[in-house]
Amino acid sequence: MESLEQFLQNYGYIAVFVGTFLEGELFLLIVGFFIKLKLLNPYISLIAAMAGAFLHEIIYFFVGRWKGRQILLRNRHTRKEYMRAKRLLHRYGILSIFIIRFLYGMRMIPMMLMGATGFGTWKFIFFNLISLFFWAIIYLSVGYFFGKAAEHFFGEAKEYYFIAVAVIVLFLFFVLVYPKILDKLKKD
Repeated sequence: MESLEQFLQNYGYIAVFVGTFLEGELFLLIVGFFIKLKLLNPYISLIAAMAGAFLHEIIYFFVGRWKGRQILLRNRHTRKEYMRAKRLLHRYGILSIFIIRFLYGMRMIPMMLMGATGFGTWKFIFFNLISLFFWAIIYLSVGYFFGKAAEHFFGEAKEYYFIAVAVIVLFLFFVLVYPKILDKLKKD
């Protein structure tokens, strides 16, 4: 446990930034868990999480501006997701940023689509930051409450927290990621 605490003290917020840049939801749940254990500061974690996710999304937004339509229509899977995201964007307008934020696995294509359809850059930045704030707060809070439940079950025995984190990660993997993998394998 001491090595984890030392790692989080030295690199924790960099890990939060990189983790939310690469994945997002699952990583935020784990960060919320570490916030409950008082291994990470909630405010710095929130800022690092928002910054990582924002950088990821702004890159895809500008890729969308550059060649988004050609990239998205290139294969069957992205074409299907493109059509789904386009319907959301046309139906809900600016609210689609908030809706897409909570659809697991829909980070890249909608951001490229918004860039490809000429969505205003400053408008995108403003509403994306607002949606990122709520997204990060919600997922960090859920992770925090998982930590609270783990503390209730394991008490002060911090060595068992790794087991709790592993159980959470496996559970979320099988609920969120595994069905997507199976779906993609069936389509290919």
